[in-house]
Amino acid sequence: MTKGNLNDLIRTEANKEVESQPSPSPKRPKETNATLQAKINDLTAELEKTEKNQQTLQEKVISLEEELKEHLELSVSLQQLQQQTEQLESVLSEKTTLVAQLSSQLSKTETELTEKKQLIEKLSSQLSKTETELTEKKQLIEKLYNQIKTLENSPTPTPESSAITKLLPKKPSLYNFEMATLARYIAPNPTPTELTDSDIGWFD
Repeated sequence: MTKGNLNDLIRTEANKEVESQPSPSPKRPKETNATLQAKINDLTAELEKTEKNQQTLQEKVISLEEELKEHLELSVSLQQLQQQTEQLESVLSEKTTLVAQLSSQLSKTETELTEKKQLIEKLSSQLSKTETELTEKKQLIEKLYNQIKTLENSPTPTPESSAITKLLPKKPSLYNFEMATLARYIAPNPTPTELTDSDIGWFD
């Protein structure tokens, strides 16, 4: 109810009271007007109070609507955050699985590298041993070759050295080494126990 409507209602009620009352004495209208004015004032004050209460209620409604709007926005934000959290959890789970797979592959690769390293060390050791053996054989061959050269260049070869020189090839090789070893064990021709015709021919 607005203030104008309330004033109309007050006037209507006042007119009804005036019509229902008997003819007043000369002093009666003043008292009636004062009473009506007091009622008007009371009703006006009540109306103002009601309007203030209505305004206060309206402000509370507006405030509640704003709070509701904020709550709705917060709810939407929370829903979005929940969706993002679920997505992040899914991505995190995938990454965790990927990390586990990569860790397993890394462990396998490290094992393979360790095995290959051990194999390389083993082959390196065998190579070093082989190189040592080859060096020793080379030195032995050079030594034998020098000995052969010395025998070949000797000015007065003995029958033994002549036989060795004829049996051995000039270039050093494993065959030379074997033949040189064999030549050391060739005994000189034995003295014949029987004379042949050619041996005793000078008696004729």
